[in-house]
Amino acid sequence: MIDLSIIIVNRNGRHYLPDCLGAIYRGTHQASFEIILVDNGSTDSSVELVKDQFPAVRIIRNRTNLGFCKANNQGLAVYQGRFALLLNTDTVIGDGAFDRLLQFMERSPKAGACGPKLRNADGTTQHQGGVFARKFWLSPVPVKVDYVIGACLLVRREVVDIVGGLDENFFFSNDDLDWGRRIRQAGWDIYFIPEAEVLHYGGFTINKFDRRIFVEGFRGGLYFCRKHYGWPIYQLYRWLLALSMVLSALLVIIPAFIPAYREKLIAFLQIFWIAVTGDLLPHYRTKKTVLLVSNGHAEDLAAAAIGTGLRSEYEVKALPLVGLGKAYDRAGIPQLGLKQLLPSGGFAKEGLRYLWRDIFAGLLLLTARQISRLRRAAKNADLVVAVGDAYLVALCGLFARRPLLFVDGPKSVKIAGYYPLELWLMRRYCRQIVVQDQETADYLRQQGLPAHYLGSWVMDYLPVTGAQFALPADATVIGLLPGTREEAYANLGLCLSLLARLYELDQKVTGLLASTLDRSKFNYPGWELQGDRLVNRSGAAALIAEGKFADVCLRSKLIIGLAGIANEQAVAFGTPVVSFPGSGAQTTLRRWQEIQKITGRSMEILTGDEEEKVRQIDELLHNESRLAAMAALGKASKPQWGGVPRIAELAVRELNAGG
Repeated sequence: MIDLSIIIVNRNGRHYLPDCLGAIYRGTHQASFEIILVDNGSTDSSVELVKDQFPAVRIIRNRTNLGFCKANNQGLAVYQGRFALLLNTDTVIGDGAFDRLLQFMERSPKAGACGPKLRNADGTTQHQGGVFARKFWLSPVPVKVDYVIGACLLVRREVVDIVGGLDENFFFSNDDLDWGRRIRQAGWDIYFIPEAEVLHYGGFTINKFDRRIFVEGFRGGLYFCRKHYGWPIYQLYRWLLALSMVLSALLVIIPAFIPAYREKLIAFLQIFWIAVTGDLLPHYRTKKTVLLVSNGHAEDLAAAAIGTGLRSEYEVKALPLVGLGKAYDRAGIPQLGLKQLLPSGGFAKEGLRYLWRDIFAGLLLLTARQISRLRRAAKNADLVVAVGDAYLVALCGLFARRPLLFVDGPKSVKIAGYYPLELWLMRRYCRQIVVQDQETADYLRQQGLPAHYLGSWVMDYLPVTGAQFALPADATVIGLLPGTREEAYANLGLCLSLLARLYELDQKVTGLLASTLDRSKFNYPGWELQGDRLVNRSGAAALIAEGKFADVCLRSKLIIGLAGIANEQAVAFGTPVVSFPGSGAQTTLRRWQEIQKITGRSMEILTGDEEEKVRQIDELLHNESRLAAMAALGKASKPQWGGVPRIAELAVRELNAGG
């Protein structure tokens, strides 16, 4: 992995780009880096200049000016580095500046972000704070601060994963303050690093009065105040601002026959109207907008796949309600989620003890904040696509109030029928309903609901790469699916223990672990992490295969699965699965029994102690006819793949029907 991903948002910066980019290549000696230029509809041939003079720069080109935050998030959606660095076009870095920032971050694990000393064109130190801020920018040594200016801002990848990108409700200004506050709220520190220096010409894009940027700056200030200082302070500020705009407008009414003053008069009146009406969202929509809402890991994956099929023609945003929403990050879909992990991992409905743990961990406050974000995001949405359960229908129906396409992830009449409340919610709020099997679609249609079975979508985001993992041809490969939530670490320990016992019976047994878990948290007695392998002192080993779930399924003879819907996916590839109650809400006996109603006996539920489980697995491994029967049942459980593009087509029809 490279060290640094430098993201530069450009808007008619042709005059500055040669110095900006040239200084990076000349002045960065130790850090490996990539440069991502996001162009916001430039008309000055700056993109052509970069292609000609700096061919290694990766370019993302927007047809219009989508704003600083949205453009930076486009870069943050695709960057490859351990750190991301946001950089303005009107900057020239000092020799070794990025190397020094990187060195500080590497020796300061609690530092989530940092910024350099900014200098003006005349060499003086640039002011980096508000009117009443302490003058940290004059400090000769690194100092902890509340935020650093987004003209040059280095952020750790883990911070981006947890906190998310810039809030796109800021078009221009205040976004760096907001990001800094969210980074600190997540438990990270922010530092000013004076030994790294960057020349910042500052404001070259607005030295000529730009009404849109001027107005959006005040809109951003109002939004920041409401978001972080509470309703009373926001009300006081908005009405003071409205009064000041009236006075400002009166001062320029007489000279308004001059074009420059006319533009200012219009700007003052627009800001007055924003303050009075509370219209705080930026107005730069160029496409119809789809809002994806999901509440689970598998649901995120499905929604991200649907969004990927829509994003070429529509603006797509996501609000994951459970977990970190990494599927959206990987797909490059901007997300509005708060990225907070709760103890149940989204399975609070599995019992009161999980619900209470979530409540004590902040579930009620988190839900209130999610509702607030949903309401704001839905104002600009032409269609909401909700992937999950009836809870999402209630949430989107009550608070989004936009056309709703509901993809019912977990429900099937093969498991249990629908409650009257669920049927009422779908009848009241859903424009279209997509379910996971034909039996369920038929049942809902009998109830007068617009339900469709469009094929299995849970298999569409699992690419097959053809990897064979360099395993011996005669190896007895046991796939391990421990899950993705926090309890997966404990479940992996259970899987490894069984693998070691199976190896004692057959030296050809080898494990193949499908996992995106944090390897630094692996701590299993008798096992040692050696590169991409977990090795037991007995000789047993498990190869770690990240991002190759489908290949793990296809290469395995049998899978030990403690991973919820991943078990359904594994058997659909024709690989038998064994499961047993593990750690966490999604690995209960009840959960396995529900899945078994969909997969049939292609998934066996093991019983007894560890020795009994090993005996059952070993017996199954030597029963070829039983394995073949399980494989056939598994493939039959998901008979029609390709649901995602059909769901996307249904969404397009709804968008077009909406005019």
